[in-house]
Amino acid sequence: MADQFHPLQCKFNEPPRSIDDYIESAYRHNIASCHHGLLLGIIQHWRYYMIFVALGIANSGDSAELGCTSYILSSVNFQHDILLRDGEDGDDDEIDFAGRGAAVAGSHFAGMLISGLLSGVLADVWGRRSTLLLGLVCNAIVGVLSVGATNAPELCILRFMLGVGLGMVTAGVVTLCAEVSPPSKRGLFMALVGSCYTLGFLYTAIWALVIFRLSGSGSWQLFLLMNAIPTIVAASLVIMFVPESPRYFLCRGRTKEAVYIANVIATRMGHSGNLLTEEELAQHLSQAKSKREGTHCDQDSMKTCETLETSTSVVEVNIVREVLLSLVIMKQVFANGMYKKTIPLQLSFFTLTLATGVMQWFTKVFQMLELQTDAYVLSFYHTLAQIPGMLLASGLIETGRRRLVMAGFCGGGGGFV
Repeated sequence: MADQFHPLQCKFNEPPRSIDDYIESAYRHNIASCHHGLLLGIIQHWRYYMIFVALGIANSGDSAELGCTSYILSSVNFQHDILLRDGEDGDDDEIDFAGRGAAVAGSHFAGMLISGLLSGVLADVWGRRSTLLLGLVCNAIVGVLSVGATNAPELCILRFMLGVGLGMVTAGVVTLCAEVSPPSKRGLFMALVGSCYTLGFLYTAIWALVIFRLSGSGSWQLFLLMNAIPTIVAASLVIMFVPESPRYFLCRGRTKEAVYIANVIATRMGHSGNLLTEEELAQHLSQAKSKREGTHCDQDSMKTCETLETSTSVVEVNIVREVLLSLVIMKQVFANGMYKKTIPLQLSFFTLTLATGVMQWFTKVFQMLELQTDAYVLSFYHTLAQIPGMLLASGLIETGRRRLVMAGFCGGGGGFV
């Protein structure tokens, strides 16, 4: 770590702080010290905010790789190189959209399905940062290798591997963003990072417009290569600026590393008061453990209080066994009435994925309609139209998440109808 700080040993005259309390107080100190404006404060403590820039670009890389399928399926060169099927019994060759096209468009979703089941567990076992980096490196390599694909089966295999990486990136981005942001602004930071998903689609739409329409080259290989750039940039930024989540170390019983990373984050925000110590955190966890059977468990205590006395067994357990055990424990999200929240959320994500799948064919549908406006221009306008919603959601996220979700589904459903 390049961040340097000197822990201060002190007596606690106040209640011991949790990691969330500590990050929140450091953030409030950061805001209070910005006497010359918020922008200057961001510049002054840029190393902290670069965490979210890196996570945002990683999110953009995810959507760029996901959204590029719509454009290559509409490319004449791609159709000739990958989707063209030899005719039978003297028939003319034909473009196989129903078979090869659908396989290319859906293979990364199959990878995401598998990765969706495993990536969250891997983030708990290997770490959020390690899972994120693994996904980014996987996507960067696959993105470059896709340029050399010569047939549909090769591209389907690569797109499947890409889907596995996409799931890892999503798990890493979401958890890291939530766990290194201040609790009072967690929704805002997550909304800003999440809004970069739209920027990734916009990045892809711009390159599609340039390569397939304005330049006249129509090289789908060049297009896939350009779409790998955000992922490569994100991987580099994550290595340089994004620390592991302190909550990950805490849940693994590794309190020394948890305290160190929490202090790194606070120092990047310009915190100049007493730093967090292992003794203070241990005191907080001990108090949280004593309240565990009550109704006042805080955000850290639900899992960390159990690891306080069992850190060695947690760390040394066989990793494969722990992954399998975690998958079995996953059923708890449906127990004790939790299914009332879990199932609606699952249906929400199912609906979003369904809409994303339909969008894979938007540009081709625009071509088939034979409208006066070019299909790639229409797709660009369609992507650009998401920007106001992105800005609105970021501004209103703290007023109520549930209402925003309902408004989004109503608007999206009305648009499809």
